Amino acid sequence: MRRIRIAALLLLAALALVFALPAFATGGLASGTPTPASPMPGMDGGSMPAARLQAMIEAAPEGSTVSIPAGTYQGHVVIDKPLTLTGQGMPTLDGQGVNGSVLTVRAPDVSVSGFMIHGSGAGPIGAPSGVMVAGADRAHLSNLTIMRSYMGITVRAATGVVIDHVTIDGPAEAAITGELHAVTTNPSAAMSDMPGMASSPSAPMPGVTILRGDGVWLWNTRTATVRDCIIRNVRDGVYLTYGVDPVLEGNQILNGRYAVHDMYATGLTLGGNTVTGNLSGFVLMYGGPVAMTGNAVTESGSAATGYGVLVMNVAGVTMDGNLIADNRVGLHLDNAGRTGPEGMTLTGNTIAMNQLGMLIYPSTEAVFTKNAFVENTDQVALGGEGTTLASWESGGIGNYWSDYGGYDANRDGIGDVPYVQSGRLSTLLEQNPDLGALSSGPAFRLMSAVSDKWAPTDPLVTDPHPLMRAPALSFRVDRPGGAAPLWIPGLMLVAVSVWFLARARRPRRRVAHG
Repeated sequence: MRRIRIAALLLLAALALVFALPAFATGGLASGTPTPASPMPGMDGGSMPAARLQAMIEAAPEGSTVSIPAGTYQGHVVIDKPLTLTGQGMPTLDGQGVNGSVLTVRAPDVSVSGFMIHGSGAGPIGAPSGVMVAGADRAHLSNLTIMRSYMGITVRAATGVVIDHVTIDGPAEAAITGELHAVTTNPSAAMSDMPGMASSPSAPMPGVTILRGDGVWLWNTRTATVRDCIIRNVRDGVYLTYGVDPVLEGNQILNGRYAVHDMYATGLTLGGNTVTGNLSGFVLMYGGPVAMTGNAVTESGSAATGYGVLVMNVAGVTMDGNLIADNRVGLHLDNAGRTGPEGMTLTGNTIAMNQLGMLIYPSTEAVFTKNAFVENTDQVALGGEGTTLASWESGGIGNYWSDYGGYDANRDGIGDVPYVQSGRLSTLLEQNPDLGALSSGPAFRLMSAVSDKWAPTDPLVTDPHPLMRAPALSFRVDRPGGAAPLWIPGLMLVAVSVWFLARARRPRRRVAHG
């Protein structure tokens, strides 16, 4: 009884941390970020035409540093020579909503830092942006705040561009287009979703006349880096098309359509990003390889998509140490790992408290080891017809399943009987979402247990070496502008409390006295 009381207390503490996340995280993310209702930085220096700033740029020699005093510069600015543009006191570049981009960079080796930028053209035609980098190699954009622009930053056909410590805040009231793009199987239709192409809003809100553009659009770039940025209230946080070796690390992306949208990128690295509250998290389509390490993807709750991570027709995918929690579908794997010589490997990831832990298609070729599937309403479902090619262990080490009912007689940390799931009921739920209301009931759980007990000869999941304990999750929490996510210690406490309950329910050995 004492162990049960301890477990109950731990579980209550874990739930308190998990459900306290929205209140704390919202405040943490908003701190230090200007809002449309706040006075714009740079107003103290007065307003003046952008032509004055343009004249300073044109008068500066190549390679020099131009320091811009505080103030609001109204109009458009173009940099067409290598130089460094630095703002003092966060001056404002105001495009006034006139067609085109507020700041355009056309020369290589340009650095811009310390500005508030807002008021690009409305879009979508031409993809007007707060900053447009047009074929300008090695551009460096840092310490910028971009607001109320159709696109935040657009980079076209450039090499070695670095974007760091930039805040991009789009119009939250604007409509989001093309949510169902993530589930199209037609590559030509997928490419029609590119920014700058006119399209109709999907389910526009009454009275809405503006559309959201993307936070950062990288088109045909090489070795571009987006690091330690905060991006919210846009369409796609970062949209990549035909990129080579892009790196996205340490970013926060919130309240958009897709946090990261990848089309045909090769050598993509995703590390230490935190994405939450988007319609879907990482949407990776075509191309590859892709390396995902130490990301947190949470609260992708759209009823139409709601994918934490979607991988479709991508070769050479590695996922290591990611947290994927509280999404409608944690992982959506469709033809992943089969479009090239390299497959897909998932190691040490935590997939927790999603409505469906994973939807996997028979065409997916993936290896799962040391992952933790924790308290998903349903762990795994099959998309389409057939038998999955997935392997559920590597080197004699399987995965942790919170609903595993086996035992470990020799206490080596690996279950003595396989974890088997037929996947029949999970697949039924995925195909008929209206049944979700019944999935937590005792009758449905009984049906699930019977289905798994009498699984067919080709069950969806057979993990021959299931882990008795969830592997420790190594996760980066030093997010810019916010506190550490509270659901991480919450999940840890949930795991500890489940272990205590299991120990408490285990009958104690009785010692026979002769």
